[in-house]
Amino acid sequence: MARETGTEKTTDCRPVALVTGGGRRIGAAIVRELARTGFRVALTWRESREEAEALAAETGGIALSLDLRGPDRFAAFAARVRKVSGRLDLLVHNAAVFPRTPFGGVTAAAWDDVFAVNVRAPFLLTQALLPLLSEGPCPAVVFLGDAGASELWPSYLPYCLSKGVVEAEARGLSRLLAPKVRVGLVRPGLALRSDDFPEGRWNALLARPGRSRRLDSPEKIARAVASFVNRRPADSHILKV
Repeated sequence: MARETGTEKTTDCRPVALVTGGGRRIGAAIVRELARTGFRVALTWRESREEAEALAAETGGIALSLDLRGPDRFAAFAARVRKVSGRLDLLVHNAAVFPRTPFGGVTAAAWDDVFAVNVRAPFLLTQALLPLLSEGPCPAVVFLGDAGASELWPSYLPYCLSKGVVEAEARGLSRLLAPKVRVGLVRPGLALRSDDFPEGRWNALLARPGRSRRLDSPEKIARAVASFVNRRPADSHILKV
């Protein structure tokens, strides 16, 4: 495992949150919001090491390397989280891949990569971290869905399908883990355009009638995560429990 920041065991008594893919974009907003509301936040990174370490330093948290494509490492990762934090109160499944995969050119490897990161990893990582989560007084797990995925964009179909499965996964774990562990789903709409999402298509989505009422931002999504944890009401299209 690569060098990690903030990994000395602490006597800090704040609740601990773990945000996958927390170094950039929406994940970074979630990290900042949770830190603002009193969490010590561990965030995982695979490629965005510099951003993750800088954010961990900024928020007084922990940056941990983790490749979600390698589930054989999850048990060791869970042991690492226990060692450096001593507890885990909230798990936020933010990390996801969103590759452009036009039909006709989708390979088995591309399909497997999307489902490995977006679907398999949250399930198996929750399973690996559940013993530590279950030791807390009111543990919670939050998944990130995607309201736009229901449009089944032709050039991103594996991603869209994976996010549909994520919603089912969250519902299933909510039933399975209740009442000890609360499970929620944040289902944002349009918030950030990925680098390879066509700008023209993005602008067309934004221009649809009534769309402005459903525009989201990383900060709004982060507040929805915090609202679930703190049992506060949230926008109905953002939070599904």
